[in-house]
Amino acid sequence: MNFKLNPIYKRLLAFIVVIGPIFWLVFTEDGQRRTDSVVLFLWGEDEIHLNLEALDDQFTEAQLKEVFPDIQWQCQDEASSFGNRLCASRIGTFNSMPARYITVFFHDQWVNGLKVVYRRIYHDQLIQQLFQQMGNPITENMKGSETPQADTILRWDTGKGNVILKHVLNEAEEPALLWLPHSVMPLGG
Repeated sequence: MNFKLNPIYKRLLAFIVVIGPIFWLVFTEDGQRRTDSVVLFLWGEDEIHLNLEALDDQFTEAQLKEVFPDIQWQCQDEASSFGNRLCASRIGTFNSMPARYITVFFHDQWVNGLKVVYRRIYHDQLIQQLFQQMGNPITENMKGSETPQADTILRWDTGKGNVILKHVLNEAEEPALLWLPHSVMPLGG
């Protein structure tokens, strides 16, 4: 059996094989996110993978540094609404989402909050990721509507704390994800 393809089909197939992945990486949201993540990794930016559902307030600063030894934590005593000490670090990705930095708040040595500042263009993808991982959120500020409003706060109860994210960001707002334990934000709070 002599099987031959027309040269036009071969060229078309080669063109699709070469251009298809490039098109996906450059022109799709998922491709751009993955490209940015790889570039950040190549530039030496750190990545953190953290299961927000498993996070609780029983971690200490020493345990945090033990779990993430490659992260360059900068820690200092500083009073805030979330505790009396914090550790921060610049990062490249958080749970495979391009990010800028992470801050972990402590109260009397125990984790009392987490703040991740991510890149604004990935806000909708982060919301999608949280929906996939944790299901439907509890929405705050619904104003009697079934659909989230611009000022709606999305909150997922993890059993040990709350993951909090603004549904729509205004230009002046910092794109941030928060995790707060129930000791700071009680159930229904």
